[in-house]
Amino acid sequence: MDERVAIPVALPQANPTISYWQEPLDVDIADYLSAENAPDMADTVIIGSGVTGASIAHGLLSRGGTAKKIVMLEARQACSGATGRNGLF
Repeated sequence: MDERVAIPVALPQANPTISYWQEPLDVDIADYLSAENAPDMADTVIIGSGVTGASIAHGLLSRGGTAKKIVMLEARQACSGATGRNGLF
């Protein structure tokens, strides 16, 4: 565990492993941006678009009621992290 903790924290790798299901990449979905810049305010900010982030967004939006301002941040393409590489979708 000490070895793992000693790995320096850094930005995502420049050339990550590409998910099998993303070959070929659908850039209309994977690189979709609803805005050029992140808003200054949000009710909920979700970090990551994997299975957990997508489930949280779905749960919040499907509850109905008043519209919520939800922001989802992703370092690369949609679901390009561990969820996509491990085939959970």
